[in-house]
Amino acid sequence: MADQTDDRAPADERDGPDPQETREWVLALVNSSPSLVYLKDTEFRYRFVNRQFEQDSRKSNAEMYGRGDEMIMPPEFVAQVRADELKVMEGGSPLAYEEEVVTPKGRRHFSVVKLPVYGPDGALLGIGGFVTDITERKLQELEQQRMIAAQREALRELSTPLLPIAEGVLAVPLVGVIDAERAAQIVDNLLQGIASHRAHTAILDITGIRVMDTEVARALVQAARASKLVGARVVLTGISPEVAQTLVALGVDLSGITTLATLANGIAFALREA
Repeated sequence: MADQTDDRAPADERDGPDPQETREWVLALVNSSPSLVYLKDTEFRYRFVNRQFEQDSRKSNAEMYGRGDEMIMPPEFVAQVRADELKVMEGGSPLAYEEEVVTPKGRRHFSVVKLPVYGPDGALLGIGGFVTDITERKLQELEQQRMIAAQREALRELSTPLLPIAEGVLAVPLVGVIDAERAAQIVDNLLQGIASHRAHTAILDITGIRVMDTEVARALVQAARASKLVGARVVLTGISPEVAQTLVALGVDLSGITTLATLANGIAFALREA
């Protein structure tokens, strides 16, 4: 009978992977990684660093071999790195975190994954690390945070505008929903406005507020009391019949606050009493 063996398959596929070739491929993979990859023994001495590590540290694999982190880090960072790596080796579990490190390139942010490395017999060989430079991403995140903060500040100013009506007179038209955060903003903006404009009268116009609850009422009373402390009086205008009934039902004490029907009435009163 004819031999049925399929001789068309390449020899390397029939015989399995060549160990030397596999090592070469793995080394090529590690050296192609944009992350810093390293292997240390149980004494925290480098046994291998990849090409990206060499470029960033400006130390070759040969220079790093058998040496510790003192070759590339200040002493205070060396102690922290060793503490983290000891935790990984003793715990037997990977550790992932972000850190800020002083490098030859300056202060950089890194995403770090460290894991225990075991030999074929299960004995602990040391620790492996994968370190990715995320400085640019961090800078972008910080810039986004600054933009969000600036936008929030702009919205805050728009939501509680301070309108100088005359010398010493400010009008603060309130519109929309007032929660605890916005109530605090109203008081803060009002006090800053009184100080910067040297105002003696602040007119809080609530024509645009149709729903009055305890939060809003508390904000109005707090604004009035705080204004008195800095030498200004508060005139409350634009109280609708529905809001007036709510204030009565809530038992809000508006003593010391002048209440008038409209913003125009409030302006006339402030100018007359100036």
